[in-house]
Amino acid sequence: MGDDKQPEAPADESKIPPLNPEDPLFGLTDEQIKESLSVFGKNEIVIPETPLWKLFLKQFLGFLPILIELAAIVSIAVRDYTDFGIILAMLVINACLGFHEEYKAKKSLD
Repeated sequence: MGDDKQPEAPADESKIPPLNPEDPLFGLTDEQIKESLSVFGKNEIVIPETPLWKLFLKQFLGFLPILIELAAIVSIAVRDYTDFGIILAMLVINACLGFHEEYKAKKSLD
């Protein structure tokens, strides 16, 4: 761990070099800042917004929703339409509740 040594600060303040605005390491001029902003824009990370339909369809993925979907497929395969309707209703209600909760959480972060 011990090789992360930083250089020591000078003990005497007179040994600290003064800031020189003409020095290229000092920073950008106001003109350079304006030009850079007009060419490149602000230095911000743009987070793409997830469409609501993707947020809704995401509710049908995951371990439990896939198990419920498999149960619906099995019930339709054995021609048990009542169970299929109940299972499908459970799946849609679960997706609606999950979408509502995730949408509220997303809005609270914005």
